[in-house]
Amino acid sequence: MLKSGFRRFCFCVALLLAFYFLLPFLLNSVARHLVRRDVLQPADVVVALSGDARCEREQYAAELYRQGLARKILVGGVPVAWGVHTGDAAKRYLLHLGIPADDVIVLKDPWNTRIEANLLVQQLRRNNWKSVIVVTDMFHSRRALYTIEAVASDLQLSSQPIPPERSRWQPQAWWKRRDDMGVTVREFLSWANTLVGGWQ
Repeated sequence: MLKSGFRRFCFCVALLLAFYFLLPFLLNSVARHLVRRDVLQPADVVVALSGDARCEREQYAAELYRQGLARKILVGGVPVAWGVHTGDAAKRYLLHLGIPADDVIVLKDPWNTRIEANLLVQQLRRNNWKSVIVVTDMFHSRRALYTIEAVASDLQLSSQPIPPERSRWQPQAWWKRRDDMGVTVREFLSWANTLVGGWQ
C-alpha cells in the first residue's frame, strides 16, 4: 500500500515537473501560431489595417508600394475626438512619405476586423482588384487573413505583417512582458470570439 502511494506521488511530481519545463515551450509555440507570413508577391493593392496609432503598418505598406509590389494603398480608420478621423490621418502620413494622393484610399469606420474585412472586399470588387497584400501587426496577422478569407475566398490574399525586427510585440517569452502579455491574451480571446461567430 505504501509503495503504491509512493509511486503515485512520484508520478504526480514527475508530471508537474514536466509541465513546468514544457510550459514555456508551449506558450511560445502558441504565440508563434498567431503569426502568418506568406510568400511576398505583387498584388493589385496593399492594405494597412487600422488600429496602429504609430502608423508602422502604413509605413511598411508604403515600402511595399515603393518596391512596385502594389499599385494602390488602402488604409482604414475611425472618427475620434474633435472631428479627427484616423483614416484621414493615416492618408496624410502616407502623403508625407511621398505617396501620390490618387494612390491612397481610405476605408471609413472599420470598427473591428470583421467590418474592415467586409469594407475591404467591397472596395476590391468595386475596382475589380483580385489580389491584396495585408499588412498588420504580427500577433493579428493570422486572424486578419482568416477573417478576410471567410468573406472572399476567391481573392488572392497575402499576409505581410510588420517585420519582426520592427515589431513591438514578440512571441518569445511574451508572458514576461506586461504589454506583450496583454496583447497576446486579448488576441487569444479575439480568436475565440471569431471562431464562435462573435463581433470581431
